[in-house]
Amino acid sequence: MKRFHTVLLAAGAVLLALAGCNKKPAPYGDFDNKVYIDQNTNVTTMLVKQSSTDAEHSFHAATPKPVEGEVKLLFEADESLVADYNRLFGDEAAMLPASYYSIENAETSIAAGSTRSADVTVRFRELGTLDTESLHVLPVTMRSAEGIAVLESARTLYYVLRGAAIINVVADLEDSNYIAFDKVLDGQSASCAVLNDMQAVTMEALVRCSDYVLEPGIKSVMGIEGHCLIRISDNGLAPNQLQVVLPTSYGGGTNFTEASTCLIPANEWTHIAVTCDVAAGRVVVYINGEVVLDKSGNSFSAINLGQPKNDAQGKAHYFNIGYSYTSGRELHGEVCEVRVWNVVRTQEEIASNVYEVDPASEGLVAYWKCDEGAGDTIRDHTGNGNNGTANSALKWNSVSLPESSTEAN
Repeated sequence: MKRFHTVLLAAGAVLLALAGCNKKPAPYGDFDNKVYIDQNTNVTTMLVKQSSTDAEHSFHAATPKPVEGEVKLLFEADESLVADYNRLFGDEAAMLPASYYSIENAETSIAAGSTRSADVTVRFRELGTLDTESLHVLPVTMRSAEGIAVLESARTLYYVLRGAAIINVVADLEDSNYIAFDKVLDGQSASCAVLNDMQAVTMEALVRCSDYVLEPGIKSVMGIEGHCLIRISDNGLAPNQLQVVLPTSYGGGTNFTEASTCLIPANEWTHIAVTCDVAAGRVVVYINGEVVLDKSGNSFSAINLGQPKNDAQGKAHYFNIGYSYTSGRELHGEVCEVRVWNVVRTQEEIASNVYEVDPASEGLVAYWKCDEGAGDTIRDHTGNGNNGTANSALKWNSVSLPESSTEAN
């Protein structure tokens, strides 16, 4: 036993002696200081569609430990690296034409005693004119670094531009979820005004409802209970029958539907649009751009979606997407492209703009694309600030809309 203790003590002495020889303690260790592009991935994919305009991406260079003197850096686009990208990733990309990008602050540096350069920004422009049928790539590489070695595995970034569908992600209002607006469309906020006292209105939504057998009952699309509401089914109606509620001049709301034509299929993307001309007393309902109901001679009152409506019991009902009156009437489906206009849109305008409209369009007073892809806030793209909030954590689904005939089948 005494001999065993002696061996342990001797081994410990050797370890202490070796530790004392280490002249480069943590955190730097014994390695060369190399410069590299400090980014989690060297491939950034950008989805491009006809409505795309400008975009920008920034990055910086870094070193593991402070540099002794200033390190000058130069970044450039390098067409010769397209072949490397195609070989590495099995693609057949072409170089992005020079007219679509510029590199700002391409000549930068890491100051003495620092570990980080200023940002380099790649600006993309007029992407909507790019041929989206082809795959493009922009390799941006660190062409030179004065007085320091470059980490080759982190020398180049590849910006990959792929053609995209118009709609790529949508909100899934599963588990009785919905989008609430009681914090903004409360009748008090300044942003409410654009949705009040409307003498004309067009309401649109693109939805895919779940199975009506598995999820029976009323499905609310959007609106305010007892005032102005788009919903599917009601007492005495078929499970997939669309019904529209509009305010009358004599109080309350009047229901509009047509048993043979106002039908919303399950598990299919369907565009719903309702127009109301208050002065003319006319309401028109469209499904996928086709007229399914057209009734005139009604007596309507102004439409107010920016303030709550009190029921007979004094309960306030607010504008929502996917909810009305009480639990159990949620949409139970996916939704996107929800819009409110203060004008009557024509059939041609409705049918031609199912998947997207310009947020700056005349008469567009609320536009919820529901394409955030993360978080629980649904942004109003008109800039009016009437953002919605999910009642519970949102599920986001990847889609490709419009669907091709192959995908639809």
